[in-house]
Amino acid sequence: MDSRYKMMIKFLSVLLGMCLCLKAFDSQFHGSVSSFSKLGFNNHKADLSSGRFPTESYSFLNAGMDFNFGLGYGFNLGLGGYVGGVVYDGSKQVQTTQHTPLNPDGIIYNLFGFWSGSNAATPATAHNAKYYTLTNAYLGYQYADDFVFKIGRFKLGGDLGTDWLTSYVQGLALSSGAIPHTKLWFFTINKRAFVGGSWFKDFKYINPNLAVDNGKGFYIYAGGANITYKNFNINAYIYAQDSRFIAPGFRAKYDQKPSPHFGFKTEILGLFMTHFAPGMRKTSGFNNYPQGSAGSPQHYETTIPALMPTIGKGGVSLMFKQTSYVDIYDFGFVLYKNFGNPNEFLGSVGDPTGYDNWTNSVYDSATWNNAFRRDALDIFLFANASYERLKLGLLARLTHAKRADEQSLSLSMAYQFAHGIDAGFKAEYYNNTTFKGYTLGLPPSAVVLSQNISQDRSFIQTFINYQF
Repeated sequence: MDSRYKMMIKFLSVLLGMCLCLKAFDSQFHGSVSSFSKLGFNNHKADLSSGRFPTESYSFLNAGMDFNFGLGYGFNLGLGGYVGGVVYDGSKQVQTTQHTPLNPDGIIYNLFGFWSGSNAATPATAHNAKYYTLTNAYLGYQYADDFVFKIGRFKLGGDLGTDWLTSYVQGLALSSGAIPHTKLWFFTINKRAFVGGSWFKDFKYINPNLAVDNGKGFYIYAGGANITYKNFNINAYIYAQDSRFIAPGFRAKYDQKPSPHFGFKTEILGLFMTHFAPGMRKTSGFNNYPQGSAGSPQHYETTIPALMPTIGKGGVSLMFKQTSYVDIYDFGFVLYKNFGNPNEFLGSVGDPTGYDNWTNSVYDSATWNNAFRRDALDIFLFANASYERLKLGLLARLTHAKRADEQSLSLSMAYQFAHGIDAGFKAEYYNNTTFKGYTLGLPPSAVVLSQNISQDRSFIQTFINYQF
């Protein structure tokens, strides 16, 4: 049996044993099994002379369980984890125009199983991919709504400060609702894991830069006040990371439903990013700047930083979102504008738009599309319907950024079956035009574009979830 799968079995056995030892306490249990697949329509050969790459196809499977134990006197303990595997990796079959395999081991580990070591200093490969993780391992305390505390590994949630940072994190968080109409919150973390849907990434440092930091991880600190009064809400906050950035921001909402059949919601968001000097030396991990003649596309992750484009001073993100509700329908639009490069450190680890913006190709920034790029301007148009157990969604996006232009249109459907099963699909038309001077592909086959290139990134995604 493969050593990785032996580790999975050992991991689940230890977790189950710990939970059985604590079964005498008041406990809650939740489990899930999920399947996620993507079928890319663009299946042409990889052309390393021009920078053309196909759209990947793959299928994943993961299973998880979470336990919460009430220890008395307001204390609780959370334990949980996931195991998974790649059912199909179509990138293993991709050929170049020279009729040679592009990546015989596949590249889907960049999405599912990515593992660069506990100190983020080991190159991630298909051979060291990790398919198990302990996502929840925390001690918590709660006194009514006046004081809530967690330390360890847990999932950030709610509307505290998660506009810009989501998923499982390692650190501590606390909040207080002792002041009427106000929730004060704070968290500090140094690692993040991303598990669910098309992702399976164990905990790793956030925003490291190995050439400068030698694998050192820096803590992110965030705190703010979430104030709600009648139909108005404002969440004012500040994020900061050692040697990286400081970024105050806010989200303001006005939600009005004058009747059961009609309503509207207006949201305004701002993020004001300032990069510190050590952070400004960091190379652009998402290729937000053209490579130029000094760049070395074959080794752009390890090239001497002085030869590579750096991330710059920061910038400003502004968003306006308008939603209208009519009976079972909701529809509206989002305007999102970046001035400069404010989302290199925040935006890649959280998304305030409410939509999945990791729909690109794995050959292009690990599927991150260009909506959050330097100087990007985005227009989203959306319409949704919810009828009993059926949900339908239509989303159109136009993006113009210094790096690329994009146009997409998607139709999604989800249905809640009986016995905790839900399933659905999304079909998306997606055109991407990446401009001359930027890179596509993955090392050692990354290509600096000598001209603008338009590529079809259309796909179909499907999912099936079973929760118990």
